[in-house]
Amino acid sequence: MKILYRYLAVSILKNFLILLGIFSIVIVSSQLLHLPSIIYHAKFTDFLKILLLINFSFFKFILFFGFFISTTLVGYSLRENREIYAIFSAGISLNQLLKPIIYLSLLFFLLAIISSLWLVPFANRERANFITFSVRQYFLDSIQEKNFSNLSQNTVVYIEKREKGKFKNLFFFNKESGQIVTSQEAYFKGLNLTLKNGYIQLPSTNGINLIIFEKDKFIVDIDYIKNYEIEDFDNKKLLNIINSNDKNKYKALSILIERMFFPIPFLFIGILGFLIGLKSTKGKDYILALSILISIVYISISFYILKIISKGSFNPIIFVIFIILYFGSLVYYFYKK
Repeated sequence: MKILYRYLAVSILKNFLILLGIFSIVIVSSQLLHLPSIIYHAKFTDFLKILLLINFSFFKFILFFGFFISTTLVGYSLRENREIYAIFSAGISLNQLLKPIIYLSLLFFLLAIISSLWLVPFANRERANFITFSVRQYFLDSIQEKNFSNLSQNTVVYIEKREKGKFKNLFFFNKESGQIVTSQEAYFKGLNLTLKNGYIQLPSTNGINLIIFEKDKFIVDIDYIKNYEIEDFDNKKLLNIINSNDKNKYKALSILIERMFFPIPFLFIGILGFLIGLKSTKGKDYILALSILISIVYISISFYILKIISKGSFNPIIFVIFIILYFGSLVYYFYKK
């Protein structure tokens, strides 16, 4: 039995890793088209980092489809190679055969919890921040001595001298606000510009206001910025919004509900995929199409339910009931088939 269980587990994990690689390549390739061109001029390690973050951003869906399809293929392989007849002839029941699938389902359930609640939102936030930082840093590094440079449509900068990341005799002008900043010395720390010994000239209705400073700090305005949306807020921030009177209260609730309940199907799809491959009399193309169709129907209905929850007109408990009934009925059908 142990040999059989090991064979099934290794076969499923092998298929999953192959699918993981395929899905990762497809997703990363498609997302590369949406990156700012400046990213392609980044350091090799930074470029690899953004590719990794892109992959992590879609990891929970890779996990879902990868596990579902891999168990389907293993079930199909047992039937197609007639190995299932030898297994049943040896007195091994279907319930015993499902035992390693259940263990793997619990493992993937835990992975889904981690990816849905923490990994994916974190990767999305990091990706947005990293892209913004890289683009801004590219513009800042392009500032040349004794030249006026446009950092954005509204911001012009001039420096007299540049020494190891420090600027001497710096001049900033913001066209929109009319603000002028000068400094004898300045340097960047992240996206913050620290200024020493200078003044800020602000236009007013009575003329100008002049602020003299020994040290000041502000964030440089550059056109490109990639913000992350409420969907990528961390769980604590979403809870704070839910407990407040914020207008996005129900939207935050729907996002948190989706993160919390996303792992539930993993308790079913391993067994379901295996039974589809094992019990269906159709070919490989059919069972793969059926698995994908079941997934798409589930995701579509879930999206609709979550949309209603975000408007405050739907009880979240019904979403859990839908998930259990949808996958539970499919598992029961193919188990009895």
